[in-house]
Amino acid sequence: MTLSLSGPSSGSLSGAAYQRVVERARGELAGPDHRGMLGQIRAEVAESWRRSLVVHGGTGKPLEPRLVTDSDLREVRQGHPLAPVLPIIRRLLVEPAADASLIVALGNAEGHLLWVEGDDQARRRADAMGFVPGADWSEASMGTSAPGTALYSGRPVQVSRAEHFNPVVHPWSCSAVPLRDPADGRIVGVIDLTGGDEAISPLALPLLKAAAEAVHSAWREHLLPPPAPSPVREAILHVTGGLPPRLAGADGAWREIPGKHAEILTLLTWHGAGLDGAELEELVYGYGAGTTLRAEVHRLRRALETGVPGVTLRARPYRLEGALATDAVLAREALRRGEVSVALGHAAGSVLPRSAAPGIVEIRHHLGLALREAVLEDAGIEDLWTYLARPEAVGDLELWVTALKMLPADSPRRALAVSTVERLEAEAR
Repeated sequence: MTLSLSGPSSGSLSGAAYQRVVERARGELAGPDHRGMLGQIRAEVAESWRRSLVVHGGTGKPLEPRLVTDSDLREVRQGHPLAPVLPIIRRLLVEPAADASLIVALGNAEGHLLWVEGDDQARRRADAMGFVPGADWSEASMGTSAPGTALYSGRPVQVSRAEHFNPVVHPWSCSAVPLRDPADGRIVGVIDLTGGDEAISPLALPLLKAAAEAVHSAWREHLLPPPAPSPVREAILHVTGGLPPRLAGADGAWREIPGKHAEILTLLTWHGAGLDGAELEELVYGYGAGTTLRAEVHRLRRALETGVPGVTLRARPYRLEGALATDAVLAREALRRGEVSVALGHAAGSVLPRSAAPGIVEIRHHLGLALREAVLEDAGIEDLWTYLARPEAVGDLELWVTALKMLPADSPRRALAVSTVERLEAEAR
């Protein structure tokens, strides 16, 4: 099957004038005029850059995706609802994409790429930027990109060249659409088309949407097994990725949560048996602060009633009823089971890093220490290497020495490990 996606029409997204505006805006992100410059680029890209800045800092640093192990990738692939619909996607999308020198990536709801197929030469080039099966291309891992931003927003997205937050991805353009469980609308994955400007041509999104609708139809009509329903859909409050706190509801929608509400929810999920009013006030405001929680709890209760069906905030003691968890609690539970990879996947960073609430500081310290100890004592080299990319591990000499001992003699990672150990040892003298 041959289908040309090329043409003059990649339009203003890839036009030289617009790309110059994007590059100037990137250069001003740290300056006083960045708001004005961001106003000159597309709103969905500007919003994604703001989120990415919170997690990754400045825009000049190349980013590398987190990787899952081969065994974990095999397990996720086997259990994912995309596996049985691969023939449909290959026929409708991968074959025409390969003819147009493009690649197709299929990812899960967390942003991990499960399959990357298409033009062989383009795939080899994409390997160099970590666009490979098992790589985490969520916004929390790689910043603005079509698959990561589509998963965050729940909408089709196109990202062209310098619109990518990661400078390594600037030679590329991409389009992506989220996939939803037809039963309840929950996001279960993403389809992405990546390559040159052809990947954002006027035909790119219609082609992706047609493939997505074919997948949805197969699930709806039970021609192939649909995503297995879980008895209770759990809403997840994400508080560790460095992005503003946000709730992934059982309906697949994302909602940003105000900071004080996020603190209270984090504390109540962490202390599952509940907290009396005095305990909760002290953990949120500190001992003797003289601030009461009553008004804040009232606002939070109303927000849950309207925005998170099935989750209720009870009193005496304060506690949550219903299917709500935080990624911090999920990471703690994974550590208790000895599943270090799973814990690292849930806890993408520090817990509410901007919060000074005493109870949050305590959780942040507890979980951070538990993760470090688990990585040091039980992790394989892939999990250890993933952890070393976190800000808190940059200067951790013991962890870098451990990695150096575990790396094979021919590993390309040894050069970085050796130079880092030498630098840290010199700084310690």
